[in-house]
Amino acid sequence: MKRWFTDCNITVFTLVFMSVQFLAWEGGTISLPKVAFMCLTPFLIVMRAPVLSKAILFSVVYWVVTVAVRFLYVSSPRMSTFYYALMFLSTFCFYYNMVYIRRVFVLEDFLKVVKLVIYAYAGCLVLQQACMLVGIRMFPLLNLMNMKYYSLFRLNSLAIEPSHAARLLTVYFYAFIKLLEFKDGIAPSIKKLWGEHRRVIIAFLYAMVAMGSGTAFVGLAILSLYFIRRQYAVYVVVFASVFYIVVPFVNYEPLNRAINVFDVAIKGDTELVAKTDHSASTRVNIMIDTITQLDLSESSTWLGRNDDNEMNYMQGYSIVYAISEYGLISYMCKLLLFFACCFSGVLELLIFVLLLSFDVGNIAYGWAILMVFSTIKYFKNNLHS
Repeated sequence: MKRWFTDCNITVFTLVFMSVQFLAWEGGTISLPKVAFMCLTPFLIVMRAPVLSKAILFSVVYWVVTVAVRFLYVSSPRMSTFYYALMFLSTFCFYYNMVYIRRVFVLEDFLKVVKLVIYAYAGCLVLQQACMLVGIRMFPLLNLMNMKYYSLFRLNSLAIEPSHAARLLTVYFYAFIKLLEFKDGIAPSIKKLWGEHRRVIIAFLYAMVAMGSGTAFVGLAILSLYFIRRQYAVYVVVFASVFYIVVPFVNYEPLNRAINVFDVAIKGDTELVAKTDHSASTRVNIMIDTITQLDLSESSTWLGRNDDNEMNYMQGYSIVYAISEYGLISYMCKLLLFFACCFSGVLELLIFVLLLSFDVGNIAYGWAILMVFSTIKYFKNNLHS
C-alpha cells in the first residue's frame, strides 16, 4: 500500500486533480471532493514537508493582509470566502514544498506527467466527439453532461468548459517545450518537435482547434511567440499577415470570434467588445477597464469596497475582482506570491495577462496553472544541480 502513497504520487495527484473537473461528481462550481482534499493539505504539509518556504511565507502575508484590511474597512466581512481562499493557498504551498523542499520530481518524470495530461484532454475530447456523432450528449464517464452549448466542435473535455481546457492545455504545452529546452540545453525547433514528438503535437493542436474555444487561438498565438527567431522574422510577418487576411473567409466560429474581439479590443471600446462577443468581453474588458479606469486617489482602490452593498466609482466597470473587492494592497501581496514562486519568463506573464486576466481566483484550474509555472521555475533554477 505504501508504494501508492509515495511523495511523488501524492504530488502528481495534487496537480492532476486540480487540473481536471469531473462534472458528474464535482459539479460545475464548488467541487466538494476538491474541498475535502484541500482541507487535508495543511496536515500533509506538516507530515511531508514542514518547512517555512517562500510559498508559505508569501501566502501567509497575502492572506493576513487581505483579512486585516477587510476587518479594518468592513463591518462584517464574509469569512467563508477567506477560508475558501486559504484552502487553495494551502494546496499550492503543499505542492510547492513537495517540489522545492522534498524534490519529488526529476525532469523526465514531470515531462511524462505533462504529456499524460495533454493526451488525456485530447483523448477525452475525441471520445466526446464520437458520442456526439452517434447522438449521445450525456455520458458522465466522459465528462459529457448534455450542456446547451454542446456541438461536435464545441466540447469541454476534462474541464468545466472549453475555455478552461484551452488555458490549461496552453500552459501544459508551454511546460512541455520548456522542459525539452531544459533537458537538451537549447530551445526546441518546430522541426525537432515534429520529428521527435509528433504525437504530442498532433494531440495538442487537435484539442486546441477542435474544442471550439476562441481562447484556444489566443493561447496558440502566445505559444507561437516562443518559436520566433531573428532569422524567421520575415516569415513570421508574412504568415501573420496572410493569416489575418484569410481568417474572415474561414467559416470557423471560434477563430472568427477571436479575430473579431482582437479587432475591437485594440480600440479600447469595452461596449463594442461586449457587443462583438459577450463571453470574451468578460475577460477582455477586465484588462481594458483595469488599466484605464483605476483611480489611485480613491481609498476603495487600495482597500476595496467598504460594504457589500456599496456603490463606488468602479461600479459598472470590469475591474479585476481581486482589486475591486479587496483592494490594491491585497492584490500587490498576491502578485508578490506569484512572482516569487511562479513566474520566470515573459510568456508566463503574457498567459497571466491575456488568458487569466491579471488574476487567479478561487478556482482549481487557475491554481493548477500556478503549480505548473512553479515547477517550470524549479527546473529552470536547478538546471545545473
